[in-house]
Amino acid sequence: MKLNVYYDMNYAPASFNFASYLVLANAVRQKMGVESMGITIVADQYRKRTAREENRPESEMKFKVAHILSKLPFLIPEVESLDITTTPLTEIKRPTFPFRYPGREDDLNQIPYSDGFLHEFYGQEDINLRPYRASEQAKFFVDNLFGDDVITIQLRTSYNLSVRNSNLDEWYKVYQELKRLRFRPIVIPDFEDCLTNKLFTKYDWEVFEPAAFDHDIRLALSEKAINNLVVNHGANAPMIHSDCPYILFKWIAATVEATVECHKKSFLIDYGEDLKWAGPNQHLIWDDDNADIILKALNL
Repeated sequence: MKLNVYYDMNYAPASFNFASYLVLANAVRQKMGVESMGITIVADQYRKRTAREENRPESEMKFKVAHILSKLPFLIPEVESLDITTTPLTEIKRPTFPFRYPGREDDLNQIPYSDGFLHEFYGQEDINLRPYRASEQAKFFVDNLFGDDVITIQLRTSYNLSVRNSNLDEWYKVYQELKRLRFRPIVIPDFEDCLTNKLFTKYDWEVFEPAAFDHDIRLALSEKAINNLVVNHGANAPMIHSDCPYILFKWIAATVEATVECHKKSFLIDYGEDLKWAGPNQHLIWDDDNADIILKALNL
């Protein structure tokens, strides 16, 4: 039996929130004892709920569906199929998630994509909240290119909420120290930066751009790495819900989405704690991405 999972763009964002939503759907699948999932993205119209969404052209939303949303489902092995429809649905297949989808048109919350919906599954040993896995082919490519000495540095340099961006000068110091210690640090640049300002090119470091464009390759490299050094960034959502080792810096920032209070509400964690589903080699650093802080956290 297959759980039919719907993600309706009229009620949910075209963003990496979809990655967390898939984790929730997969948790529900496990609870129901269903073997697989079929994902349907309903994109006949796009949500205009925030100022950012109001200002985004429809072409950008369509691009995000193609570049982000269409790529993430198959990083969860239990996903059997993916459909994207640009016309209104004529049939809802059962069993369905969300259970009451479609709801009333005025029910703006009928797609439970927020992190808080995972709370009920915290601590349940029979529920895996780290389901993301790279494909065998992606791992083959990565194994062909890299040895066992890799530590990734995954950058955020977005035009949106730039206060959350990586401090590139500090990360270059970290890169140089890792090289001195005979590791192979690999920089994964921000997708937007690759196609706009190319700020990452100002530094003399080894960059692997394919991982910025392909989520499967990115996850495969993250799985192979000794550790993954990141800041709070949507593109890291699959890694955070995988078994990859990581140290995530700049967990708090001067934005509404990244305050101590917000994280308490979204993840039920207090200052200094790790995510409830984190493995033993997965850690949050609530301080800024300063080179001394980063290297101390690595404890090499």
